Amino acid sequence: MAASDRIVRWRYRLVPDHLLGEILTKRWVDNAIPVLILIVVAAVFGWLIPDFFSAAGISSLMRQWGEFTLIALALMIVMVAGGIDLSVGSTFALGNIVALTLITVAGWPVPAVIAAPLACGALVGLVNGVLVGYLRLRAFLTTLVTLIIVRAIVDMMLLKYSVAIAAGFVDSDLWYYFGEGDVLGVPFSVPTALVLVAHLVLSRSRVGWHVLAVGGSRRSAHNVGIPVRRVICMTYVVSGTLAALSGVLFASRLGGAGADTGVGLEIAALTAAVLGGNSLGGGRGSAAKAIIGAIIVMIMVNGLVRIGVTRGGSSLLLGMVLLAAVAIDVRWLKNRHKFLSKVYVSPTYSELPEAPATSGPSPYALNDRLR
Repeated sequence: MAASDRIVRWRYRLVPDHLLGEILTKRWVDNAIPVLILIVVAAVFGWLIPDFFSAAGISSLMRQWGEFTLIALALMIVMVAGGIDLSVGSTFALGNIVALTLITVAGWPVPAVIAAPLACGALVGLVNGVLVGYLRLRAFLTTLVTLIIVRAIVDMMLLKYSVAIAAGFVDSDLWYYFGEGDVLGVPFSVPTALVLVAHLVLSRSRVGWHVLAVGGSRRSAHNVGIPVRRVICMTYVVSGTLAALSGVLFASRLGGAGADTGVGLEIAALTAAVLGGNSLGGGRGSAAKAIIGAIIVMIMVNGLVRIGVTRGGSSLLLGMVLLAAVAIDVRWLKNRHKFLSKVYVSPTYSELPEAPATSGPSPYALNDRLR
């Protein structure tokens, strides 16, 4: 047997294409590439910055990651239903400024200070949900307008209350605990319970199945009796509430507000959601994917700041990463079935014997008796 034939034979024996097709059809494959990216990013910044993953660095990173993960979860829930919410950054800033105003200027008790921003975020989400879900407006344009309007409200509140907020002092251990406290060594802002609830709701409950079905095909979901408009509206309400909750945690941790609070946060959250494997087309996503993407983005952003990259350079890198992730996501969804149809076979290699003689007294000789 020739060497080339032996190589081909061992190739089909050791690397069957059917196995590759089986692997690509598994659900956990969607998380394999984001996890690989996470390992590479962590290794690169851990090598560039020696003390990047020290105990103090990890603690600070986890507090920021907890707040940012809420934004990524908010955007993920809307994306799974086939929509997009560009107003999460402005809603985050609204929750921050409302919480600071109520506890510093108005002197409200802490439970009311937490409930009021959540109600404001839910109201913003309700407006988006009614416009997109019931009136069927374009999600991109609708949430872009909401972003502008909410940002204008935040700017007006800053002009009126920023001096009072800066001069005020909050004498409440409970308030500071939300931003600086910890539970068993884990920062309180790390939304472990919310992440678990989001995962169980999306993957194990009827509500989550309805959201995934609506994101997969709204017409099919409507035909089987799912209230499509109500489901879409509720995803935006949940998104606004989670974004406002993140703003409250941010206010408790830093205790200040500025004109740049939440600016560009929607781009970072969108990058995290897509980079984690959540589909822009809807119908495919999970809380685990949002967590992985949020960790990757937070490590990248903090690492770039630590090595001296300006904010513009950091935004440029996030934009390039988002562009690459969107391109891969779109191309994979478009060509997935074509690729699987090509590799989902189980060929084998069989060596054929030498061809028999076709001349002389042979059963394979040319039969020309009827010539």
